[in-house]
Amino acid sequence: MTSKLVLTSEKPYPLGCYIDYDRNLVVRAVFGDNERCGITLYPKSGNKKLKPLKIEIPKTLKRGDIYSARICGIEDIAEYESYNYFADSDVFCDPYAKQFFGLEKFGKDVPDDQIRAKLDNKADCKTSRDTFDWKGDEHPFIPYEDSFVYLLHVRGFTKSPSSGVTASKRGTFKGILEKIDYLKSLGVTAVELMPAYEMNEIENPYKSSDARSIKASAEKSGFLYSKDGSISNEASVNLKLNFWGYKKGFYFAPRTAYCENPSDAENEFKEFVKTMHKNGLEVIMQFYFDEHENGTLIMDALRFWRCTYHVDGFHLKGSIIPIRLITNEPLFTDIKIWNEWFNYGEIFEGKTPSLRLLADYNNAFLYNSRRFLKSDDNVASDFLKSMIANGPGHGIINYICDYEGFRLVDLVSYEHKHNEENGENNKDGTDNNLSWNCGIEGRTRKHEILDLRTRQIKNILTMLFMAQGTPMIFSGDEFGNSQDGNNNPYCQDNETGWVDWKAMDRNKEILDYVKFLVGLRFKYRILHEQEPFKLMDHISCGFPDLSCHGRESWRPDLSGHSHMLGMLFCGLYEQNEPFIYVCYNMNWTCQEMALPKLPEGLKWKLLSDTDKRGLKPEKPAAKGKKALPMTSLEEANKAFTELMADRSVRIYISEKDSSFSRKKQSKRKTK
Repeated sequence: MTSKLVLTSEKPYPLGCYIDYDRNLVVRAVFGDNERCGITLYPKSGNKKLKPLKIEIPKTLKRGDIYSARICGIEDIAEYESYNYFADSDVFCDPYAKQFFGLEKFGKDVPDDQIRAKLDNKADCKTSRDTFDWKGDEHPFIPYEDSFVYLLHVRGFTKSPSSGVTASKRGTFKGILEKIDYLKSLGVTAVELMPAYEMNEIENPYKSSDARSIKASAEKSGFLYSKDGSISNEASVNLKLNFWGYKKGFYFAPRTAYCENPSDAENEFKEFVKTMHKNGLEVIMQFYFDEHENGTLIMDALRFWRCTYHVDGFHLKGSIIPIRLITNEPLFTDIKIWNEWFNYGEIFEGKTPSLRLLADYNNAFLYNSRRFLKSDDNVASDFLKSMIANGPGHGIINYICDYEGFRLVDLVSYEHKHNEENGENNKDGTDNNLSWNCGIEGRTRKHEILDLRTRQIKNILTMLFMAQGTPMIFSGDEFGNSQDGNNNPYCQDNETGWVDWKAMDRNKEILDYVKFLVGLRFKYRILHEQEPFKLMDHISCGFPDLSCHGRESWRPDLSGHSHMLGMLFCGLYEQNEPFIYVCYNMNWTCQEMALPKLPEGLKWKLLSDTDKRGLKPEKPAAKGKKALPMTSLEEANKAFTELMADRSVRIYISEKDSSFSRKKQSKRKTK
């Protein structure tokens, strides 16, 4: 059959393979220095008559490392549904393919020659590009100051039966759709997906056909060298699951294992994005590129997902990312780009952009808030900087827990990692957790410990939502989902890596507090400004836009031993919103803290207290005697001083003082 084929030169770009409208096969692929290379076509699974068709592409059709050919004369071409490339004895998949066969079952180790790319047939007009209806889809584009990001693992989010999701949809994109009402009830505006592009999640460096990544020279002798240098045979190599997915993948294809109907993965992911948009939710995709990835492929992949799947932004991970190319791409002038850091001076060239598209996404807030929470010294100043950080011309994503590290409830329950189940002798994962177990390692029934843990969770959540940067939480942290002290469950496709939705019933108090904080943050503009605070009275109202305080009003203590901070948000800068005062006492003892004096006619109202004891200032005790509660007269004389419980946070809000007019009249009569 191959003797009848006619191969002619084709333009080298765009890379990929498909059946064109004239029913000829177009192949554009990158090959290295090989003696023989080409493509193998595989017939549809139901066709027993046709055999795989192997077509070698001659070097005369090579420009650079790109082989580009138009192949005419393939009989029954419509009966072929998949393909692979070959280079000498190696078989590999087209990195530009839009969908794959063989990876539909999560956690199954599939040989490379059994993973095949779907062959698109433009001639029959039945591709996803032709059939999916995007009509009515609108890009939400929610500004950073109005955003609340929810990071999740597609499979881990709903795979547990406790999720209540329809069984066939658990661990899939459709499973997320069944949780839309829940996400909206939290106030979430953007869902960030951990890697959801196609890949083989099994870590097996000794695949016999994978010579392109690691050439196991010992294959010929039947022996392999294991990681620690000892000699072993292939049967003794332990395969490991990469549950998170931070590895090289097929960057143009949605994950078939995350689909209810894997054979229709393209349309299923498009429907997912369209439904999220219909509900006002942005979809941000994480992409991990290793240091060997080609910059052209990275750009092509990002353009493809923006155009084909209408995603709202990318969180780029990897050591070598072509940031300048990405930020200069005209196609990306209306989507969000997140990275650990950007060289804004080089990118903006001294000009402030009209839209904030880029955002720093790093551990600065995590480190400073955790240290302040557990009463470390020499952190008050750094904590304040993290609380007010708000980039001019760019966003800042704040979080207290990411996918790696302790879950929020584990942050206050464990001081040491417990990663034994990962099979690496507890040597994996960071040892720098910046955590405190509140007195007992792990689970306990002691009420005072449990109450303190709940208080600490509320304390750090308050820090997150009262900071100026965009808040992000990891799925399940809002209701105390635990990983039992495992701070690196990258290989745990089980109850450890899945969200336990039963925790919602056990920790309703935490969930309710998150909803309270989200509601408060977005009710008042002064708590989520677009521009950084000037920290001065720039409208001559008598108050700075934001001011900092200590035990005494207007006297912040940012010394190395300070564990207290008050932040006064002046609502006069936002169309007469109220004053809001957030005060933090991370001391291990109760402390008095003065409230700043308000303008006449206003008084302070306690809005929330992470401590339930409701402490009030006490009279100084005489020697040998117990301190007594203050009388009403003494309270009046010391009206602006409050007693804060150890390790607690209070939020006050101003309200009209109904007795002010009576007091004013009384003063006039006295005169």
